[in-house]
Formats: sequence, structure tokens, C-alpha cells
Amino acid sequence: MTACIVGWSHTRFGKHEKEDIESLITGVATDAIRDAGLAPADIDEIFVGTMNAGFVRQEFPSSLALQADAALRFKPVTRVENACATGSAAIHSGLNSIEAKRARKVLVIGVEKMSEVTGPAVGDILIRAAYLKEEGAIDGRFRRRLRPDRADVFSALRDKSDALARIAAKNHKNGALNPLAQMQKDLGYDLLPHGL
Repeated sequence: MTACIVGWSHTRFGKHEKEDIESLITGVATDAIRDAGLAPADIDEIFVGTMNAGFVRQEFPSSLALQADAALRFKPVTRVENACATGSAAIHSGLNSIEAKRARKVLVIGVEKMSEVTGPAVGDILIRAAYLKEEGAIDGRFRRRLRPDRADVFSALRDKSDALARIAAKNHKNGALNPLAQMQKDLGYDLLPHGL
């Protein structure tokens, strides 16, 4: 059996201050099921990809997917977490379930809500995804902003700022074409600081 995506939904990237993690999950779940032309009862299994680790108080958000519709109530739900690859890992888990013939129709949801904690707390949570024996002493930031004198995770890359600037330029160019992107501005390579 070849698996394929038959429906989808996506919120705009941003803080969503009026939304909580439950409303984000249930909103995209409902819209994705509708876009696929399915009923909630048609779903065999659900995978929720999230790297929470303290971003929100609701530490175990997988069951929140069941709140999208009463017909989902007894569907099996699995939380998938794999740092920056969480969304891909959730899709991979859904594909595995279909290929193993445990499910025919799966719902895969990815969710992050980082705006309920302070900036330093976000950095502290994110650094936990690193290999702590080598990178645990880094002060918990993934990029330099106001204090370029302080170490960050990417400082270990040493003289790679040109490559990082090119990646950032490509990402901004793509974001300018994406109506759901948080920042829709092509900064170009020359406008980016090369000491990312």
C-alpha cells in the first residue's frame, strides 16, 4: 500500500496569543479531516508531534486531539517527540502504521506553543534537545542577538557564518512566498548579518 497525504491544515506561524495548545490542535485536526473529505470516525490512529518540555503547562497534549470531535474519543493517540525533527517523525510514524496495516487513515498533528514562557526559558528548554554532555554548559541560546559576546549553540560551528547566512537568505526568500509564514520578507544574502 502506498500512503499519501489526502488532506491538510496549517495555522499561520506566529504567537497566537488568543489560542492555547488545545485550540491549536483541535482546529487543525478538524480542518485537516474536513479537507480530506473524511469524517472523524474514519480516522484509525492519531500521531501528535510536539516538543513541549515545559513550553506549556499541559505537559501531555496528545489526548487533546480527541477533543476535536466525539467520534475520535477512543482512537489510539501517540505522542512523537524528536527535537527539530518532531514533525517529520510524526509523519514517519503515521506512514509506518499504514505500511504495517495497523491503520488505513491516520491523522498527524504537529504543534508548538513557545510564547507562554519567557525568552530565556525558551532557550533553556531548547538546549535540552542538545547532547548535554558536550553542549549542556552553553547558556541555552540557539543564536546570538543582543549579546554577541556570549556563547551559543552555533558558535561551535566556528567559521561557518557565511553558510548560515546563505541558509537564512534561502529561508527568508521562501517565507516571502508563503502566506502562512511569520515573516514574509526576502532579506537577500547581502542584508543578513554574517555573524549569525
